[in-house]
Amino acid sequence: MTPPDADRLPPPRVSVVIPAFNAASLLPQAIGSVAAQTLRDVEVIVVDDASTDDTADAARTLLGQAGLRGQVVRLQSNGGPALARNVGVARAGGEYVAFLDTDDVWMPEKLALQSALLDAHPEVTLCGCQADWVDASGRVVSPLFEDLPEIVPEGWKLLLWNCFVATPCALVRRTDLGMHPFDPALRVGEDRDLWIRLASNGAVGLVRRSMARILISPGSFMATHTELVLRCTVPMVERHLARHADALSPFDRLRARASLHSQIGKGLSTAPGQFLASSRHLLLAALSGFRPLDNLRHFAFTAPGVRDIKRHLKERLGR
Repeated sequence: MTPPDADRLPPPRVSVVIPAFNAASLLPQAIGSVAAQTLRDVEVIVVDDASTDDTADAARTLLGQAGLRGQVVRLQSNGGPALARNVGVARAGGEYVAFLDTDDVWMPEKLALQSALLDAHPEVTLCGCQADWVDASGRVVSPLFEDLPEIVPEGWKLLLWNCFVATPCALVRRTDLGMHPFDPALRVGEDRDLWIRLASNGAVGLVRRSMARILISPGSFMATHTELVLRCTVPMVERHLARHADALSPFDRLRARASLHSQIGKGLSTAPGQFLASSRHLLLAALSGFRPLDNLRHFAFTAPGVRDIKRHLKERLGR
């Protein structure tokens, strides 16, 4: 859906790219949170990644009802979120580009505060914000990051072991993105790969107020996609370690690799029969000094016997 007079409209301040796959039921909250922004000069580009439901029609209807300038692009074959976002970026005409997933929502001042930060700091090449991780019931589980300043000069280093910019939190200058910024070969970690590349050319800026709510994927997601993390994310981080070898200390490289062991170990811990593989990664992370107490606690609490006791207690208490 492109307005007939779109070519005569001035460029918007912000282009919002929303990749969507079978997301008709989720689009109302996502598009609703864009419509509620205090910064009104936006366009919305919904990229329907070959959905089998009525995602495209729902998006057109919702954009019209909200009075939002926008368009809906339907892909003929499913290419994954990186490709879908690239299609949206290629069509974006805004000074800034923001990314929103269909199961996440923004707070009303997000775009206004982030665009003001980018206006004030030309050295910032990636702007993020604080966010809350929430579970399926809407309960806040944890913040996205802790104890980070508004301007992080070498944020690319921190991103190697701590992805403190989530996709729905990013705002980037259109000129810094190029036409196809996400690597479609990465089925997971494509956002982190781009953030590292952007941040290596400048500083990272952060709005430290929580401006997004991000749904935590079920535990089974990481168990199912741990193979993708091994196949995609690990080589991606290794490429960045090699590219910036001269600027990284041995401790930096150790911490980056240990964080991956922690991520993989926690993912495997939810899969049946994977305790030994999980424990190996968790212990490697702990012995490397990466959040040792957290990794050892996870190792202890996911041991088969302990897991059975926890399940039994839950069943007894639920009666």
